[in-house]
Amino acid sequence: MCKGTINRWVWLSGLTVVLSGGIVHASDPQFYAERLTWLGTLTLRITAVSPGANTQILYNGNPLNVRAGQYQITITSASLQPGVILTNTAFCVDLDHWMTLNRDYTYEVWWARGRAGALLFQQSSFLTGSDLNRKGAGFQVAMWEIAYDHTLGNGDNLNGGVFKYSADTTIKGYSNTLLAGTAGQVAPYFYLRATGRGSQRGQDLVMMVPEPGALVALATGLVGLLARRRRFFSRLGV
Repeated sequence: MCKGTINRWVWLSGLTVVLSGGIVHASDPQFYAERLTWLGTLTLRITAVSPGANTQILYNGNPLNVRAGQYQITITSASLQPGVILTNTAFCVDLDHWMTLNRDYTYEVWWARGRAGALLFQQSSFLTGSDLNRKGAGFQVAMWEIAYDHTLGNGDNLNGGVFKYSADTTIKGYSNTLLAGTAGQVAPYFYLRATGRGSQRGQDLVMMVPEPGALVALATGLVGLLARRRRFFSRLGV
């Protein structure tokens, strides 16, 4: 169900599953399966969802009205490893939380590798030309399918599984094209893991690596970080 208006709220849902005394979110399998290295922390705000479209999805059997599309973000502060270069766009992989536009949320930034990265690799080439708003929505729908069904080992099927979509045939067509084009592929990406609790916690987000050169710079920074850690533990005799 919605809170406020669809223009004000990026997402709306308070669904959580309690297991073993802790709160486990449906985005956890993707995070734990694909995260590689912690890169630091940042604070950001979402300023718009564009290109994108208002549409309805089905999540865990619940119909939900959402604004699906590319998040335009502003990073207000960051403490990151050398060589980490971030973009100003992201996509949602977390349907258990909502966010308010133009409000600050804090994140851990992780280097990750998986099919979400393969989809993000197509972001610049796909989100161009005409019909941008439905393309943006289609890209987000494909990302939710990857996050909620592919990660659990389910086949690509927007008509079945945890996440379903049928509201707009054009958007669905774009999503299926993207899913077919990324089948069996993996690539690096940034996973932004939301911190905080309750209304202070945002959605988990994923972000493309901006350019091939950023991979080189990041790898150089990570090598330096590992070398410093090795020297530190060597001094301790570990």
